[in-house]
Amino acid sequence: MRVAITGSAGRIGTLVVDDLSAGHELRLIDRAPTRGRTSVLADLAVHRLRSYRKPWSKQRLPRWTQAFEGVDVVLHLAAETSPQALWQSVVPNNIQATWNVIEAAASHRVSRVVFASSNWAVKSQERQMAPDCYLPRGPKIGWDAPPSPLTPYGLSKAFGELTGRMFVDEGRLSSFIAVRLGFYHREAPDDPVLRARWIGAQDIRDLFRRCVESQITGFHIVYGVSGQPSAPYDLSYTSRLLGWKPQQTV
Repeated sequence: MRVAITGSAGRIGTLVVDDLSAGHELRLIDRAPTRGRTSVLADLAVHRLRSYRKPWSKQRLPRWTQAFEGVDVVLHLAAETSPQALWQSVVPNNIQATWNVIEAAASHRVSRVVFASSNWAVKSQERQMAPDCYLPRGPKIGWDAPPSPLTPYGLSKAFGELTGRMFVDEGRLSSFIAVRLGFYHREAPDDPVLRARWIGAQDIRDLFRRCVESQITGFHIVYGVSGQPSAPYDLSYTSRLLGWKPQQTV
């Protein structure tokens, strides 16, 4: 399978590249070089689409999109990753770049886009549920929870999800999977709030591999956190759709 990965030099990108390089042909894109691997250096936000109703022809596509030629899946990880990011950074790096990547994937007839969303896309619902959602038997936020961001960063992730749904609904993508990721760190943090949202490296690698390899169509939202009873997210749909269950526990 041919897989294009944006943000391949980032913290999560490095994990995923190392895992998917076994068994897949990778096309890597980032603003920084991907250590030890050949990659395309590009700012995904530089080239702006003229009009959604007049999509890019291949002759007008920016050069970095050549990496999408013949690709089966685009894994879009590139982003401003700070939840406290200001609007000035979020617009080019998370909104314009995400639009450009999804539009370019559709123009190259890529079947699937996997989008690294975030739990910050539903942060308002989390706040409304606290503290009950931190109890082992408290209510959980499901895959069908509508976006409810509280910050520009969360809003940008909600934008990516809705853009993917639009492209699937219009038949321009066969499938789009938005992964509402929790907090990634090498070790589970001591802070109870971060701990409830923690996802470890092993679980990240396995989750994204399944998003890439699973034989599914349509628009889907899944959650990505490691195994802890206090997690505020319902992982049952993720398990049914992808056959994934967290292996790392707190």
